[in-house]
Amino acid sequence: MEFKKVSIILHTINRYHITKEYIGKALRTAGYPFELCLTDNGSNEIEIFEWIEQQKPKQYIRNGYNAGTAQSINKMIQLNPSDYYCFIGNDIDLPDNWLRAMVEHAEAIPNSGMVGINWRPVEYATETINGKAICKTDRVFGDVLFSQQVIDKLGGACEDYGVYGLWDSDFAIRCKIAGFINYYIAGMRSEHMANDYGEQSEYRRMKDESLSRAKPIFEQNVKKYEQTGEICIKIAGNEQEPHNDWVDFTQGTA
Repeated sequence: MEFKKVSIILHTINRYHITKEYIGKALRTAGYPFELCLTDNGSNEIEIFEWIEQQKPKQYIRNGYNAGTAQSINKMIQLNPSDYYCFIGNDIDLPDNWLRAMVEHAEAIPNSGMVGINWRPVEYATETINGKAICKTDRVFGDVLFSQQVIDKLGGACEDYGVYGLWDSDFAIRCKIAGFINYYIAGMRSEHMANDYGEQSEYRRMKDESLSRAKPIFEQNVKKYEQTGEICIKIAGNEQEPHNDWVDFTQGTA
């Protein structure tokens, strides 16, 4: 069997115990070879750095500040060109062989945009394309996989939204305009284990404030995409990406 090159893109901000449990499990049960690309966005917990080094990521960026999800994704796309890129959150419990299923669906469905495994309490209609059962949706949330073909068409993630929120909705809208289809894999479920909505933690406040700022920007961007068809966002060069600390591990975890 010929394996495609897959980069798993992950970023951390503290939350060591959650990351160790759910990302640790996800990496063990992916069911498909991968290279781990990891960014730490300003953690101050020594345990998280020790855990990161134990994973021996192929690429590792350690920031002294919160650079945001979109910037982390774009940087890793630059540093580790692959056939597929998979972004995963550190608080989602994924089923066994989750990455294998994502890649197999994307390979079978040539115009795949964002491929996800649903964790939301929403039921979607199921259809079959090339022998793969999927649930089409305009916007895919949570852990997602997309191909280099999609990057060639769309460029990178939009960095307009700050440190958190709506990069995935923006990316999904651009996928749809470009003619790709976004979907969840039918019959597979994940679970959001650290849902902190309504909490008053510093982490939750960061997310709420970022989302509040991002929503009107998202609405403006969607109008622009739909009116102009300009959906390609070029990824900025290395000289525009200030990082306080840089570490490059040359051996992957596959």
